[in-house]
Amino acid sequence: MAKESIRFLHAGDFHLERAMQDLTDLPEHLKASLADAPWKAAESVFEAAIVENVDFILLTGDLLNPISCGAAGPAFLMEQFERLAQRKIDVYWAGGTVDDPDRWPDAVLLPDNVHLFSKKQVEAFVFRRNGFPLATILGRSSDGRESIRAAEFQVDTDDTYVIAMAHGQADRDALMAERIDYWALGGPHARQVLHGEAPHMRVSGTTQGRGFAEEGEHGYWMIEVDGNHDAQITTGDCDPFRYITQTLDVEDLALGRDMRELMSKRIARLQTEHGTHHLIVRWRVELNLEHMNMVSPAAIDETLVWLRREYGHGACSVWSTEIELLSPKAYPQKWQEEDTILGDFLRTAEETRKAASRNLNLKPIVESETPGTPAWHAMLVNEDPVSTTTALDRATLLGVDMLRGHKLDLLAPVRRFGGTRG
Repeated sequence: MAKESIRFLHAGDFHLERAMQDLTDLPEHLKASLADAPWKAAESVFEAAIVENVDFILLTGDLLNPISCGAAGPAFLMEQFERLAQRKIDVYWAGGTVDDPDRWPDAVLLPDNVHLFSKKQVEAFVFRRNGFPLATILGRSSDGRESIRAAEFQVDTDDTYVIAMAHGQADRDALMAERIDYWALGGPHARQVLHGEAPHMRVSGTTQGRGFAEEGEHGYWMIEVDGNHDAQITTGDCDPFRYITQTLDVEDLALGRDMRELMSKRIARLQTEHGTHHLIVRWRVELNLEHMNMVSPAAIDETLVWLRREYGHGACSVWSTEIELLSPKAYPQKWQEEDTILGDFLRTAEETRKAASRNLNLKPIVESETPGTPAWHAMLVNEDPVSTTTALDRATLLGVDMLRGHKLDLLAPVRRFGGTRG
């Protein structure tokens, strides 16, 4: 007798307690949509499960912090769980760090179709259809440790499809050693494929990116397993907003090229690639010091206003948060060859960059010798670890700016630009 197929959905890291980030001059017409985006993304997961008529859902942790979300968070999940219960869809939930099972309100009883795994040990559930066992689901909620202990996920099965659920950092080789057909993993916010064939290993990622550290598409995995345990896995996107960085380099901004035209072409391409999603775009523009009229402070401000006016509204808006000027990859050769203080400075900077000394410490020099603004000082002596190359880029740009008479107002606080390559 041929075995039956099963279909399930894998998602997690809703983080309903976290708001959208990396936004400047929050647009009035998008405020409500931005506030609702994490919730809409999570709701889309449950809607997809119903539309696709899945057998069960795997939720791999960090759905919400019940304390930070207040009553709205648990109420939202209960509503979604009840919708699934009405359609006899089971939910297997391996808690993460923010949705520690101990944080779930005692007064809010989970429906019978929801199985929240213990954080003390691996538990096993068997999914049955008409009494016949089709899948064994192993899971454990996070106990606070960063790494997943693969050796804990062991089970003797009667030829069912075996799924393991966990939240945290995974070692692929360790996972491979266990007899698991599908590893459902949560924790990292980027959707990942750790192993693309049996045994399948997938990280769901978050359902809605919150900032430029979480750029691109976000959603869930849809898995269909046939009677021979062969799995077909597809992605489903559910993020209303997407964060994207676009860079215009010196070649793009060669003399005679119009920056606005280039940006318009980039936006048209992005709209084609991302369809109905709202886009939050950060622009990076390489400094072209020989043609600074193209990226002067006034031009940058005017361009940002223009971008927001032309593309920041509508059903699928593209909202530009900032235009950041990057340190140039190279300074004009004629400057470096000058028999001037500027020429000497650039040659010394180049020699230092080639040496790439790991013991570079600019703090004593900056504090005692540099007449720059406090903002420049803060950039150069930032206590956060920065690479030698980045520190040199900052120092070189500051030196060039000072020696050429402060022609670039790179750190004016009222402007939406300034920064370093990174």
